[in-house]
Amino acid sequence: MKVFVTGGTGLVGSNIVKVAREKYDAEVVASIYRRMPEAPIDYEIEHLDVTDDTAMKAALKKHRPDLVIHAAASVDHEELEENHELGWRLMVDAVRSIAEGCGDIGAKMIMVSSDWVFDGIDIPFKEDTPPSPVCYYGLLKVVGETIVNTIGIDYGIARIAAVYGRNWAFPDWVPAERVTGFGTLPNWYVEALGRAEEIVEWTKYINIEANPTLASDCADAMMAIWDRKAQGVFHCCGRDYMNRVELARHVAKAFDFDASRIRAATEEEMDPDLEEYPLPTRSCLDVAQTERILQRTNLGIEESLEVWKRERTDTGRNI
Repeated sequence: MKVFVTGGTGLVGSNIVKVAREKYDAEVVASIYRRMPEAPIDYEIEHLDVTDDTAMKAALKKHRPDLVIHAAASVDHEELEENHELGWRLMVDAVRSIAEGCGDIGAKMIMVSSDWVFDGIDIPFKEDTPPSPVCYYGLLKVVGETIVNTIGIDYGIARIAAVYGRNWAFPDWVPAERVTGFGTLPNWYVEALGRAEEIVEWTKYINIEANPTLASDCADAMMAIWDRKAQGVFHCCGRDYMNRVELARHVAKAFDFDASRIRAATEEEMDPDLEEYPLPTRSCLDVAQTERILQRTNLGIEESLEVWKRERTDTGRNI
């Protein structure tokens, strides 16, 4: 089989490339927009701006993949709030181009979506819970989902959440700082706790609870959508949801760090205006239907951290 992955050098995209190559023995083409991977490449590279409709469709006709996984996106929700036109081009127009391109060549499309399509009320959210975004990023993902599931192609929508892990395109990458969302928090916790820093986490106001997701596990779930010939919406995320303090303590335990350096912020330390733009309070996803249809178990937090520990030192083909 042949897989075309957009955003092939991102955290999620690089793991899709690795899982598709090493577990499914797929021929892979990965699109990149800026930097070339720093790691050795055993797949084909396509330099591509996914917002260029003509170039995107031409690339799909050139390579004629069986499966297209659209992982390219901006994760800077503040930039998207401040530049709606950019966000629409990148996360709506590009989705439409890829979906139409898949229709032209008869390929299946899997769109990577997000837990931020929900508002944080009445958790956990199931695969068939109607979306209710409170931020522009979430709205863009909902519009993209709607395009994909109504345009008349074979499709899967893979909602992911709070992704962390190793970027296989840039093996030495570490996050420069803690982000507002849950994504890459375990990466940052390992770095901060390794420097014996104190971890003080908020427990109110915004984005306080989510499903930490190992990038390689969500990539494997996406490939399972193809393997099971499944169609629809899937929650390709960690099966456990938790708050930030709980997550930090899990990381400390897994990596033998001093958990006494982790605490919840006091009321005085928590700023209700921490984030300029709205975000869901709790984006907790239920994975039961996804596990049943894909006939696999999404990794829980303890198991996923153990897998990540092995991946951090991996140099071979052992997905």
